[in-house]
Amino acid sequence: MKESRKDKDGKATGINVRAASRTIDLFEAFATIRRPMTVSELARALKVPVSSCFSIIRTLEARGYLFNLPPGNSFYPTARLRDVAEDIRKADPVLSVVGSAVRQLCDESRETAMFGKLCRNKVILLAVEGTSGPARYMPQVGDLRPVHATAIGKALLGSLTEDEFEKFLSHVILEKVTRHTITDAAQLRKELTVSRRRGWYTNAEETISDMTSLCVPLTMRGEHYALAISGPTVRIKTNFKENLERLQATAEAISSN
Repeated sequence: MKESRKDKDGKATGINVRAASRTIDLFEAFATIRRPMTVSELARALKVPVSSCFSIIRTLEARGYLFNLPPGNSFYPTARLRDVAEDIRKADPVLSVVGSAVRQLCDESRETAMFGKLCRNKVILLAVEGTSGPARYMPQVGDLRPVHATAIGKALLGSLTEDEFEKFLSHVILEKVTRHTITDAAQLRKELTVSRRRGWYTNAEETISDMTSLCVPLTMRGEHYALAISGPTVRIKTNFKENLERLQATAEAISSN
C-alpha cells in the first residue's frame, strides 16, 4: 500500500487523503444545500472533475450511503450515515462524561458552553452547547480554533511545560484575528503566567469582536482539557464572579469522573 506523504505539520497528503476529504465535503455539501443533486451539481459544489465525483458517488451508493432519484439522475444520502454517527456518538468516551455537564453549564450561565483539547497546533471543540439568548456565539463540535486567540487554547497552553510551549511557538504563526489578538510571543507568555497563577483564562475579543470567553483548565483521566463559556463582553464581565464559580464547579465535577 502506498504511503501518503506528510507536510511540515505531520499532516498526510496524497491521493488517498484527498479522496477522504472529498467524501466529507460531499456530505457537507448535502447538509448545506439540503436537496438531491446530480453528479454535475456535486462536482461543482466540491470543485472537482465530474469523473472524480462520479467515482465517489458510486462507491458511496454501493455502500448504502447514497441513493439514486430518477428522473434527472440525482442523488441524496440515506439515513445510514445518521445511524452510524449515532452509534459512534453513543460510545463517545468523552461526551459520555462531559455532555450533561456542558449542557447544565450552558443552562445555568445562559451563555455558550464549550469543552475542548489540543489537536496538533489547534484547539478542537469536543462538546458545544449553544444558548438561545441574544448575541449568541454558535461554534460547532469539531471546529478547529487558533490556540493563541482562544480562551480554551490559552488554558491548554498553560498546561504545557516550557519546552512544549517553545515547540508550539516554533510550529505556529501568532496570526492577528482581531485587533485585540495577541501576536507577540513574549506578551502571550506573560499572560499565560498570570492566568496560570490565578487559575482561569480569558479571550477578550481576540477571536470575535465584542465577544469574550472565560475558561478553566482541567484534567480528566490523565489528559488535559479546558472548559469555557462565551458571550457578549458586557454580559461576561457583568456576571464574571457567578460564571467563574460555575466553571470551576463544573470542571471539578468532570475531573472527578
